[in-house]
Amino acid sequence: MSDYARRVWVTVGIVVITLILLLLLWFSANVLLMVFAALLVTLFFSIPTNYLHRHSPLSRSLALLVVMLVFLALLVGFLLNFAYGMGQEFERLLNILPDSWSSLEELIQQYPLGEKAIDRFEQFANQFSLPSGAINSWSSQLTTIFSSTLGAMLNVLAVVLIGLFVLLEPDSYKKGVLVLFAPSKRDEAHDFLDLVYHKLTWWLLGRLISMSVIGLLFGLGLWVLGVPMAVSLGILAGLLSFIPYLGPVLAAIPSLLVAFTQGSTTMLYVGILYLAIQFLESNVVTPLVQRKAVSIPPALLLIVQLLLGFYTGILGLLLSEPLIVLSMLIVQRFYVKEWLEDKDPDEASEEIIEEQG
Repeated sequence: MSDYARRVWVTVGIVVITLILLLLLWFSANVLLMVFAALLVTLFFSIPTNYLHRHSPLSRSLALLVVMLVFLALLVGFLLNFAYGMGQEFERLLNILPDSWSSLEELIQQYPLGEKAIDRFEQFANQFSLPSGAINSWSSQLTTIFSSTLGAMLNVLAVVLIGLFVLLEPDSYKKGVLVLFAPSKRDEAHDFLDLVYHKLTWWLLGRLISMSVIGLLFGLGLWVLGVPMAVSLGILAGLLSFIPYLGPVLAAIPSLLVAFTQGSTTMLYVGILYLAIQFLESNVVTPLVQRKAVSIPPALLLIVQLLLGFYTGILGLLLSEPLIVLSMLIVQRFYVKEWLEDKDPDEASEEIIEEQG
């Protein structure tokens, strides 16, 4: 075989292998995202576990057990309190809505366009009052919701279990990954894994700080305004702020609904409080936190959120930010520093750490 023919076949082989890998990546995207989420769970629990292990006589396994028990107690307490409080406020909201809607309708009908808008809305609402087959339709929808919820709970359980298994023996899994590399590249791979652990740890700490600030300020503000369930709603706002840009919007909905039971003025004050806290978080808290973490351009984050949310659903939306952090490290380490700038691997890793804090 001539040299030209051999190069052609090598090129064809590379293209075919690349296409196969891309297809496997496409069809296994959700599984890979679950594995990545499990590694983030490992990272989340490793931070308090390692701290407790270093500053107490407890072994690492006992420290992990203590952390898990505390976390479960807090989670169960929050869920019970939130579910009970929301049930009461939702019932109260149902009693208030008819009178509030009547007042709003009278106000809107004073304007020419308002009366037309009310008529269009009533026509739209009448389309959903189907006397025949409604029960069967609702039954099938409830079945779909139940199966989807059960599947999501099983996925969450699988992610947590995988993360805990990795946390119990992290060194063995790390050695297993390093074995996949050639002996001459293992030190380089080891340094890159340490770099990823370093940056993702700071990213996670940054998100936890930002979430804590939002939850504390929002809960305190709701308490000052006299809104019921201030603590639970503040915790919920902090948890949902894990999703940049979109999470805070979702957190505002239950708070505004609960505030509406106290009156429209209270609802307005809660909306102003929400905007003030988001402004403070975006312009003060996040820039300070990102000095130690990887600074992500907002436009890039929104684009990745839309793409992953469209193709992979809520899981891709949740993991968009850490995936960008990982991708930026890979590009900077292996493409910019080592390929474009042709630097030594160790020097490239050190320079990335210095540049990113």
